[in-house]
Amino acid sequence: MRATFVFLSLAFLASSFANGFLLQEPNPATVPVPQPGMEGRHSAKIAVVAHEKFDLLMIGDSITQNFEKPEYQPVWNQYFAPRHALNLGYSGGRTENTLWNLQHGELEGQSPKVVTLMIGTNNADETNYPTHHTAEQIAEGIQSIVKLLRKDLPKTKILLLACFPFGEHPDANSRGMVLNRTNALIKPLADGKHVFFCDVNHVFLNADGSLNKSLLPDYLHPNPEGARLWAEAMEPLLSKLMKDKSRIETRTGG
Repeated sequence: MRATFVFLSLAFLASSFANGFLLQEPNPATVPVPQPGMEGRHSAKIAVVAHEKFDLLMIGDSITQNFEKPEYQPVWNQYFAPRHALNLGYSGGRTENTLWNLQHGELEGQSPKVVTLMIGTNNADETNYPTHHTAEQIAEGIQSIVKLLRKDLPKTKILLLACFPFGEHPDANSRGMVLNRTNALIKPLADGKHVFFCDVNHVFLNADGSLNKSLLPDYLHPNPEGARLWAEAMEPLLSKLMKDKSRIETRTGG
């Protein structure tokens, strides 16, 4: 009787392995991994948050980190610096790297009014990385970051940005289509109470749906004018969440 039970148990286990029920591989976009080459930047950010509290944290990849470049400083100084913001953008960063950074000190002692989050475009990059992820994997990675932020920063509002469009025709290239699908999957993460979804992608598109190269010259990164339009499009929601005045300057004709 015992031998029969053991035999049946082994048969069940073998069947389970064959059908993928056991030892299922975790989604790599949700497994925290440090980003090679960014150790110095991470250490510098840790040192800053250890001595100062910020009202606005901006989390992302190179699109966010670019605000530290001199040519982007006018936009930063108009929209973000007055709000006591910290740039937590990492060039080349992916969801798994963002998770690792946030779990290893970048939120320590912080309780900002708002966190902006835009991440995932590098997860879909099949050219410059040994692996790339599906829209479903990326969306789950972003969801993991949102969950972490909600746990560690319970009083903070999360402004979740749609991944920016990619390629000359975002609807007709594999990476662009993955990012479009990702945006559709993460939009429901917004609950209108703690998490708010913001899609500003229309400012980068021409009337025919193609990417405006005058704003994203490499079909990926906004130039300073593109960054200004991004900040301007995000401003109504950001101002509402920050509970402060709009930073958009009134333009007059002349």
